[in-house]
Amino acid sequence: MARDKANRGNSFVALSRLSFAMVALAIVPASAQAPYTETVLKSFASSAPNGVDPLAGIVLDAAGNIYGTATEGGAGSGGVVYKVDAAGKETVLYSFSGGADGKDPQGGVILDSAGNLYGTTTFGGAANWGVVYKLDPAGNETVLHSFAAVEGVLPMSGLIRDAAGNLYGTTYNGGPAGQGVVFKLDPSGHQTVLYAFTGGADGGYPSSGVVRDDAGNLYGTTAIGGPPLPPACNSGCGVVYKLDTSGHETVLHAFAGGADGVGSAGGVILDAEGYLYGTTARGGTGTCEQGCGTVFRVDAAGKETILYTFMGGNDGRNPQAGLTMGASGTLYGTAEGGVSGRGLVFSMDAAGLHVLHAFANGRDGNSPKATLTLDAEGNLYGTTEWGGMSGAGAVYKLDTSGQETIFNCFEGGRQGNDPLGGLLRDAAGNLYGTTFYGGLTNQGLVYKIYAAGGEKVLYNFTGGANVSNPLGDLIADADGNLYGIGSLTASGGLYKIARTGQETLLYTFPNSIEPDPGIARDAAGNLYGATARGGENRCNGNGCGVVYKLDPVGQLTTLYRFTGGADGGNPSGGVVRDAEGNLYGTTTFGGATNWGVVYKVDPAGSETVLYAFAGGTDGGAPSQGVIRDAAGNLFGTTSLGGATGGGVVFELDPAGHESVLYTSAPPLEYDTNYSSLTLDAGGNLYGTTLGGGTAGCGAVYQIAPAGQYTVLYSFTCGSGEGSGGHEPQGPVILDSEGNIYGVAAYGGSHNGGTVFKLSPSGDAAGVPPATTGSKP
Repeated sequence: MARDKANRGNSFVALSRLSFAMVALAIVPASAQAPYTETVLKSFASSAPNGVDPLAGIVLDAAGNIYGTATEGGAGSGGVVYKVDAAGKETVLYSFSGGADGKDPQGGVILDSAGNLYGTTTFGGAANWGVVYKLDPAGNETVLHSFAAVEGVLPMSGLIRDAAGNLYGTTYNGGPAGQGVVFKLDPSGHQTVLYAFTGGADGGYPSSGVVRDDAGNLYGTTAIGGPPLPPACNSGCGVVYKLDTSGHETVLHAFAGGADGVGSAGGVILDAEGYLYGTTARGGTGTCEQGCGTVFRVDAAGKETILYTFMGGNDGRNPQAGLTMGASGTLYGTAEGGVSGRGLVFSMDAAGLHVLHAFANGRDGNSPKATLTLDAEGNLYGTTEWGGMSGAGAVYKLDTSGQETIFNCFEGGRQGNDPLGGLLRDAAGNLYGTTFYGGLTNQGLVYKIYAAGGEKVLYNFTGGANVSNPLGDLIADADGNLYGIGSLTASGGLYKIARTGQETLLYTFPNSIEPDPGIARDAAGNLYGATARGGENRCNGNGCGVVYKLDPVGQLTTLYRFTGGADGGNPSGGVVRDAEGNLYGTTTFGGATNWGVVYKVDPAGSETVLYAFAGGTDGGAPSQGVIRDAAGNLFGTTSLGGATGGGVVFELDPAGHESVLYTSAPPLEYDTNYSSLTLDAGGNLYGTTLGGGTAGCGAVYQIAPAGQYTVLYSFTCGSGEGSGGHEPQGPVILDSEGNIYGVAAYGGSHNGGTVFKLSPSGDAAGVPPATTGSKP
């Protein structure tokens, strides 16, 4: 999908972690009244003009041309519709601008007899909730429908079309209950909501489309709903549903969360006898923590039969796409994992499951997540999210002997894109950071921006045995070595980048542990952090998380295991460490009312809950860590709660008394997603908001010790030559002259994000004025 980048890697505490190798900065308070001018120090390129990240499958025409979508990139940086001819030449038919024409096409396209293509985008349109579009053979787009909240929003799948030209599909959200809808769009562009999910026994959040039988009934799956079955699925494990022509829904099967599977992201297919076939990404009896997934069949009476359970070995795991059926009844699909961990293509017949192709080294494709297409000769076509020559995805063909042909259509940003973490600044003024994507294999990189100008890629992540897609901020030691957290196929790892650019994988976490990106380091070289999951105790079917210590020889010690009760559960944002060796952090859940806690873990591994959030005006569900001042006060943010429900900025004194410094006030800070904070010598706090500001594209703010909230700078949306960034997701750092440095995930000359510097300027032309508020 055009993945929600706010979830790709949370940003965590910056300035408080920079003391090990970096000389402490003499920070001075910035003037809250002066407007700021933005200087773009670096613009990242999101992709080449031909797009990046093809998530959906393809469609073939009679001449053997391939048509599909890529969710990102293109001339307008909003994704593309592409064509690959029989000779392997790619043409971009249309580049989405990200405006009224749509943005991020996550579903594929369908083709009519006149050569017109139809599809959906997840974002963009009149209200930025997605569109249904038509593309004629000349590449001219017509927006057939722009979605609004009451009629469903965020369509994530493709469409089907009947003989009369009506289009049918689903939206993941929206509708009266906000749980998604099944819709019909007639040839005149009139939309009808055929069914709105409630999120209860009827299901909710349909991420896949629908299929239609000869009588006009529609069939599909939902990600949640059905009977709540804790601990596996507190909101239900999803359903297989039927929708008749009068809009009446029948739940044919409700997944139970065990051997029969959990949810179905890929939808179902229908055979001539009325059987439905699909996959579940979780559940089953495999060795993965929540099960490795299944292939299932549901008959007309709703009886489910498990045809295959993935075991998580060479047979793969976690299939996320639907199935394709051949003329003989053979099923074809894709799964993650496999012998190389990069995914596979399988077939399944009466004799069982057979691996037709295991992706090997990334160049032949990596992470297939789309439904396959079968041609008349028995060749299979599909896409991989990553891999290919540039690591930005590929279109492939498998012939009947299993021989693969790669159409390397997509190129990533070689200098990196999507900077999601904060920055590190050394005594000489050089800046260091990471990008989640881009680089030689599109798996992220570590970069350096010199104070005197110029930049350098210090390390390109490659995945495989090493980590990829770095998360959060970097820390450094006295020798200038950098440390951070990166992703692995199903877990994460702690890495070290030497000054010479050599990477060392210090520790690999077990599957599904989800290490928090915020780490700390002591003078002896021990690293400290937390994991969102893992440990023996269970929270919603997963581990409740731990606090750990990793010594210089790679030995990991679990200092504390959360239970999910009064002590908290699912820590977020990593840890900070004081001079006595105590660690401080937050949990998203747990506590007296299950709204999360601020905790302290001493060197002996004893935990103290310093504060338990109530979810009211005091805030709730902190998704970032805390910072600490010299007096022992802790500062942080919550993602929910407060007077408006949009989260708060809080202070916690050493006695455990909480003060709410600021409560978000929509629409100014709408979709805040507060970053972690930075503290200056004058006691002022600084942070960023993902949305909000005068243009709704994010802001940098300051909170004075008395609680006065000031928007120092509002970002403007857009991209192109000379454009600034927008939607900052990380914390900021400051220098001794009051300049503010940070990263924005989007925008810039090529819409791959920016590294920015904000300088106080009382007479800056065109800078939005500061917006102030007061402590509630």
